[in-house]
Amino acid sequence: MPQLNERNVRHLLRRTEFIDRQERVDELMQSTSFAAAVDNILDVPASPPSVVYQTTDPDQNWRRGQELAHFWFDQMANDAPKPMLEKMALFWHGHLVSEIGKVGSAELMQEQIDLYRREGLGDFRAMVKTMSVQVAMLRYLDNNRNEAESPNQNFARELMELFLLEVGNYTEADVEAATAAWTGHSDNWETGEYVWRDDLPKRPWTPIYHDSSPKQFLGRTINNGGDPRRHGDETIDVILGDGIIAADVDKAQNRGRASRQVAAEFLSRKLWIDFGDQQPPIAAIAAMRDALLAGDFQITPWVRTMLLRDEFYTDEVLDGLVRSPVDWVVSVLHALDLRSTDATPMWLLGNTGQELLRPPNVSGWKINGYYVNASAMESRARIAQGFAWHAHVGYWDEGGYLQFRNGRLTRDELLESSGWPEYVPTMPNEDVIDNIAGLMGVALSAASRQRLIDHLANGELWERSDAVFLTLLAPELHTA
Repeated sequence: MPQLNERNVRHLLRRTEFIDRQERVDELMQSTSFAAAVDNILDVPASPPSVVYQTTDPDQNWRRGQELAHFWFDQMANDAPKPMLEKMALFWHGHLVSEIGKVGSAELMQEQIDLYRREGLGDFRAMVKTMSVQVAMLRYLDNNRNEAESPNQNFARELMELFLLEVGNYTEADVEAATAAWTGHSDNWETGEYVWRDDLPKRPWTPIYHDSSPKQFLGRTINNGGDPRRHGDETIDVILGDGIIAADVDKAQNRGRASRQVAAEFLSRKLWIDFGDQQPPIAAIAAMRDALLAGDFQITPWVRTMLLRDEFYTDEVLDGLVRSPVDWVVSVLHALDLRSTDATPMWLLGNTGQELLRPPNVSGWKINGYYVNASAMESRARIAQGFAWHAHVGYWDEGGYLQFRNGRLTRDELLESSGWPEYVPTMPNEDVIDNIAGLMGVALSAASRQRLIDHLANGELWERSDAVFLTLLAPELHTA
C-alpha cells in the first residue's frame, strides 16, 4: 500500500484530477489512509451538469461544437468538484472513439461525451452497449449502413480490434458473425434520432435489414431468437462473458483462453499507459485484470486497484508521463484563473496533436512522447503566448496587473525600482519568479527556476512580465 505522504498525494491528484490543487492536497492529507484518499477521488457526482448551448440555431454545428469543447475544458479546469469524472470521460473519449466531423452533430457528440461522464466509472458492459447504438457511433463507424444484404464490417471489427479485445485475438469468421448481429441499426440524418430499420414501413420489395440467422461467435451461438435489437449486445456479452478465443488466431499466447480474460488484460494495459507510463508492470496488470473480472467489469474497483499499486508511485512512473495537449491546457487554464471560452484557441489545438471531439482516427490519440516534437511544441508555445496575454489584465494601464489562480501581481510591484541611473528593482528577480510560480500553483525545479531568474537578469525591467509566458513553457507544466 502506498504511503500517505505529500509526494504520493500530489502525484495521485495530477494523474486523476489533472492538477494537484492545494485545497485537494490538504483535504486528502487528512485521510485516515491512502486507500481512503483514493476512495475520495473516486467518489464523483452521479449526475454531472451538461452544456447549455448559447447558439440557438441548430444549423450552427461548428459553433455548438466549440461551445461543447469549451464547456468540457471548464469542467476539467475549474468547475468539476471531483475532476476524476472528467479524466475518465477523456480516457473513454480516446478509446471508444467518435469524431464530430464525421458524426456531423455537436448534440450527438454531447450525448456520447455525457455518457462517458456519467458512466465512466460505472458498469463498463452497460456503457459499451449504450455507446454502440448511440447515433454518434452508428455514424462514425458506419453501422447505420450495415444491412443483411450489404454488410458493413467497420463497427463490428473495431469493437473487437480497438475497443474490447485487441487485434490478433479473433478470426474473420468472428467479424462476419458480429457484423450480422449488428445489422439493422440506423438513424434519421435530419433529426439525429435512432432508427431500427425493420420498424420502418415496408413495401413488397423492401429488404429485411437485420440478419437474424444464428451465428457462431467466439465459440458461442448468437443471433438465435429473442429481440433482434439486442443481438448486437450478445457480442459484447460473449466477449466479456463466456467466449473462447479461437485456436487459430494470430496471438498464439491467447489461443483457447477465455475472451473476458484477454479483454480485461487489454483494457488494463490501456488504462495503465494512459494514467501511468508506457511500461505497464506485469504484476500490476495481472492485479487489474483480476479486479476487473472479479467485479464483472465494474470500472471503479478496477481503477482503484491501479491507484493503490505501489508500482504506480515509483520514480519511473512519476517522471514517465508527458501531459497531453488537453491536460496541459487544463493546467494552464487553472494556473491563470481563466475560462476556456475567453482564452483557449481551439483552432491551434489540432496542431498540438490533440483536439477535443476530433480524434485523428478510430485508434484515438497517441500519448506521452508522441507530443514531444518540434511542431507540436511550437504550437504549445503559440498557445502559451495567448494565455500569457490573457493574464495581463490591463497590465500597461494604471493599476494593471497579472492575474493568476492564487492572486495577482501588479505592474507597479514588478517595475518599481531605485530609479536613474541604476534602476535596481525593488523586487529581486528571485522573488519575481517565486511569486509567479506560487500564484500559479506551480512547483518549479531548481534548474527551471534558475533559468527563469537568469532570463530576467539579462533583460530589461519592463520585460519582467514575459516570465509568465516562459513559466508556461517550463518542463514542470508539461509533465504530469
